[in-house]
Parts: sequence; structure tokens; C-alpha cells
Amino acid sequence: MKIKHRKDFWAGFMFAVLGVFFIIVAQENVLGTLSRMGPAYFPTILGCLLSGLGLVIAGRALFWGVSEESGELDQVLWGVLAFILGAVFLFAVSLNYLGLIMSLAILIAFSSLAAPTFKVKEVLAMVVVLCSLCWVIFVYGISMPVAVWPVFF
Repeated sequence: MKIKHRKDFWAGFMFAVLGVFFIIVAQENVLGTLSRMGPAYFPTILGCLLSGLGLVIAGRALFWGVSEESGELDQVLWGVLAFILGAVFLFAVSLNYLGLIMSLAILIAFSSLAAPTFKVKEVLAMVVVLCSLCWVIFVYGISMPVAVWPVFF
């Protein structure tokens, strides 16, 4: 059988596999009932929805392939992927030591290096806007107990 749209098929396949993975991992906890939900209930439902969505997307790509695109898979840009994952890793490592604002600034600046059109003014504007927005949402909005500034300040 010929796949009519490869991108959609593999994206749907990935969704379905991830959904099944989350269903299996969630079963380590108690599922519970609808009236008394356990800790595994919500991840199981989300895993089922993700798997179902993946099967619909993969099935649609397998049988109908409705798109103007060719559907061919693009080359994986390993350098871009390394910058993005490295930025997330740096954020996770530096959050406890540098605080929310400086860790976010590092995350935004380092991940922006992955873009081929890196502009310092745009990155600085993103740092200011996103750090301010995260400060308002997480510190004032939901009172998340996180250090805003570095410990040594």
C-alpha cells in the first residue's frame, strides 16, 4: 500500500505511539473511577485522545492524502535541534541558581541562535517581553514559588 502523504502519516504514527506510551506509563498509578479519579486517570484519557488523533491523521494520510504539498519528509536539521534542546537543558540547570528572569533570558538568547536570521534587537525585545509576561503570569498570577532573581543578588 502506498502512503499518499508521508509527513502526515509519520506525524500521526508518532502521536499514536506516544499516546500508547503515556497510557502504559500512567498505569503505574491507580486509575480510579469517573466520580473518584486517581492519578492515572487524566494521563490515560489524554493518551487515548492522542492515540486516537494519531490514528485519524495517519489513516487520512494513508488513504486520502489531501494536500497541495508533496508530503515528502524534510531533512532533519540536527544543529537546530541541538540548539533548542541545549537551550531547554540550560534553562533547567540554571533555574535554581540564576532565577526565573535570567534563566528565561538565557533560554531565549540561546535558542534564537538556531535561527538563520538572528537579529540582536529582536532577541532583546523578545527577552524583555517574554520575561515580563512570565513574571506576571507565574509570580503574580499563580504565585508560583520560584526564585525570580539569582541567589547572589
